[in-house]
Amino acid sequence: MKQTDESQSSWSSTMNPNTVLVRCEFSDTRSKTIQALVTDTVAELTAKITALRENQAMAQFSLWSDDIYIDDSQPDKRLADFGIKSGSTITAHIIDVIPTNYSTKTSKTDKTYTTTYNYDLDTKPKGLDNLGNTCFMNSALQCLVHVVPLTEFFMKNLTQAHSANDHVNKNNPFDTYGEVTGAYAELLWNLQKPERTYYSYYDYSFRPTRMKEIIGRLEPRFATFDQQDAQEFMTFLLNTIHQEIKQKNNHVRNTIITELFFSQIQSSITCSQCQHVSTSTNPISILPLALNPHEQTFQVNFVKLSGRDEYDMIPMPAGNRIEHLVQAFFERRHDSRRFNYVTAMTINPEAEVDFDTPLSKLSESVVTLIEQEDYNGRKATFRYENKPNALKLDECLQAFVSIETLDDPWFCEQDKCKHDTKARKQLQLLTFPRVLIIQLKRFSHENGLRQKLDTFVDYPIDGLDLGKLLKSSEDAVYDLIAVCNHMGSISGGHYTACARKDSKNAKWYKFNDSDVSTIYYPDEIISRDAYLLFYLKRQKQAESSKPTMV
Repeated sequence: MKQTDESQSSWSSTMNPNTVLVRCEFSDTRSKTIQALVTDTVAELTAKITALRENQAMAQFSLWSDDIYIDDSQPDKRLADFGIKSGSTITAHIIDVIPTNYSTKTSKTDKTYTTTYNYDLDTKPKGLDNLGNTCFMNSALQCLVHVVPLTEFFMKNLTQAHSANDHVNKNNPFDTYGEVTGAYAELLWNLQKPERTYYSYYDYSFRPTRMKEIIGRLEPRFATFDQQDAQEFMTFLLNTIHQEIKQKNNHVRNTIITELFFSQIQSSITCSQCQHVSTSTNPISILPLALNPHEQTFQVNFVKLSGRDEYDMIPMPAGNRIEHLVQAFFERRHDSRRFNYVTAMTINPEAEVDFDTPLSKLSESVVTLIEQEDYNGRKATFRYENKPNALKLDECLQAFVSIETLDDPWFCEQDKCKHDTKARKQLQLLTFPRVLIIQLKRFSHENGLRQKLDTFVDYPIDGLDLGKLLKSSEDAVYDLIAVCNHMGSISGGHYTACARKDSKNAKWYKFNDSDVSTIYYPDEIISRDAYLLFYLKRQKQAESSKPTMV
């Protein structure tokens, strides 16, 4: 004891003013005293203690200082938050825990399997270590991990194949499918394995080394330590897993990837001369939405109180609203008199429109403005943004399926045409996927210029009704489960993710590589950094009970 007091005394002369002493008492009767700071989190303290242990077995920590108990189930809190002051001594009692395996025997064999995969909603998720500019990979993986149907598919098979003491590398059934599928299963097991009931240094993050090496070997651009695109990585990962599972199962048409992520999209091109419509249908796993929608030319007719009529042709992105078109029209007029109040109408007198109506919803590119003497409830000039830096997700979706005139000539193969002509194109979703991934196209490459668009897109967290939005008879209500964010410029930036473990769970987490923290405010979920949105379709009871395809 005297020796410990002397060592403590010698430390006191070189201590940081915020230093505390931590006396660690281990199960094997060893004890050791280390230093910590009152600004350290519980996670950082337990990591220091874990580094002293001779084995990596499961453990329980009891932490206290005098009458202050430090709760290790709150790893993000700092020691000072519990009332620990500099100069205090903390006692850390560490007890090794023998894993308990809850299991049952099958009717066909005597082998014991863990019964089910339990997605524990109270367990804090793990982070992923950055291996050198791999934040793009980490953010994409964290979003995929929180796609519950995909995670359940892997975890149910992994849990059956492992006893509590097995390591995934020794008995990973997905290694027989292919390298990428096996690597993803290993990563998922290390992030989600059900026996995580303790807190230690090894529990807060995982190094996705195998995933990085295998993906890099198959696709050289991901082998470097340069920043890459999260959407391109995710597309490559999903397609490769699909192909590996397909080959493993005698080239079946559908896999868990196609079942969850793929939908059918139809492209229709109408010849302006003969009106013939050519259609093609293709699968799509990620829905790309433009943030600088293609411009259309709109005719604006202005009926004045004096009886005089005026008109103008205004180019405007289809993602804008009528209010933007109204203000652009009056900005082009050169008289100094401010106009009175106006009412907006379209060619179809039964169509209800106001200044909030997206231009993409107009059946014809013509808007008539009627000047009014009195205020009619809305004054467009107060709401107009010349270059709007905000969009709504439903506006982007409407622009995606709206009719556009092709810039380049289109060759019509009909006998009556057989020449290049102007044509109109329209896209339409024929089916709605279980998991809808939306890409907000922030990276623009036009006329040799590369730039990032920081346009804010307002998107719902719960209740995105695609069925009503796209006028489908199919029920298609979605809830947001994850967001992949990109911060910074196109030449240098950083990826993070935010996700929740279940669409019915209100608790969200932010994933910044190895750091994981709780999200408390909606503006951390809905931000101008959003790049990829992950929506999970609400399932009817009958649908949710259907078996999942291999």
